[in-house]
Amino acid sequence: MKQIIYPDNIIFNAPGQNPEGITFNAKTNVFYLSAINQNPSIITVDFNGNVNTFSNDKDETSRASFGLKTDIKNNRLLACLNGPKIGNLNIYNLNSGELEHIINLSSLLPEKENYQINDLIVDNNNSIYVTGRLEDAIYKIDKDLNPSVFFQKDEYTKPNGIVYHPDGFLLVSYSHQNSSLVKIPINNPEAAEIVLINNFDFKGFDGILLNEKGRLVGVTFSPDADGNHAVIELKSDDNWKTASISNSKKTKKSTTITQIKPNVYYVINQDWKDRNAENWTLEKVAFD
Repeated sequence: MKQIIYPDNIIFNAPGQNPEGITFNAKTNVFYLSAINQNPSIITVDFNGNVNTFSNDKDETSRASFGLKTDIKNNRLLACLNGPKIGNLNIYNLNSGELEHIINLSSLLPEKENYQINDLIVDNNNSIYVTGRLEDAIYKIDKDLNPSVFFQKDEYTKPNGIVYHPDGFLLVSYSHQNSSLVKIPINNPEAAEIVLINNFDFKGFDGILLNEKGRLVGVTFSPDADGNHAVIELKSDDNWKTASISNSKKTKKSTTITQIKPNVYYVINQDWKDRNAENWTLEKVAFD
């Protein structure tokens, strides 16, 4: 078997792609990248920087794509899509790129003025949980694709990255002026509580994931006092009542992260200065 080389940087040409979300397919060894603009084309990129179009349903929805998730078990790619006054979850066939389902989440909260279907995760029962950042809500789509508002509370605003913990709860990064990491039990969301992060001025995560050690790995939402961005790994010894930093690595400003194998991650470098840039970079992160 040919050994895969994991470059420190994967530079790829995708004019105007402006990727915000990333996920990885371990079967085909390609990344999927979204497009936070009015062309919702989702592309694939391999380790050599070769680019292919996975799906372009511009004629059907014309939405900007945000968070993505490969659901290998169910052979689907899940994508957060947004447009004027609307936010959808799109479900694509992972093999063909065919758009199989459009689930309108914004219709659940018609009183809201703006929507940003931002990030998502799948639990062990094939339910999907989605953060609505601008509407301050978390949605649930059950295994039969029925959508509902799962969690909404006045004091919890701007939900961003989300992961599912196999012990039956979500960890959600609420990223705003007073950022917090929140634990939300799936069977009792009203019991949500803020995770106390020891000895760390938590300024929020953008994209997050749960690694094979059960640790939370996230891309910083805001720079630290010195203007630096980082990928940070948090661990918890009390089932996420509290947490502490176990690893940290400086990176360029990035929006989200995906894991390739133990201690090999890639982030999207994204500084928002030029949404029409032709070249983009995936930066490898490995903790020392």
